[in-house]
Amino acid sequence: MHLITYDPLFRTIEKNNVQLIDLVRECKLAPATVAKFKKNQSVTLETIDKVCCFLKVPIEEVVKIKHN
Repeated sequence: MHLITYDPLFRTIEKNNVQLIDLVRECKLAPATVAKFKKNQSVTLETIDKVCCFLKVPIEEVVKIKHN
């Protein structure tokens, strides 16, 4: 079970009318990173920072840690 979810990221890009491809281009994300987002797998804090800066949002609007 994954303890990380990127559901907030997908809600944020939808709310801001941003396409995933825009995020990939502007943040220079590798296809493997996008796959990790979709599979709720770990990515680096540097990547999270790039995404937050591009979207101009706090980290809570990109990633959530689920507690059991």
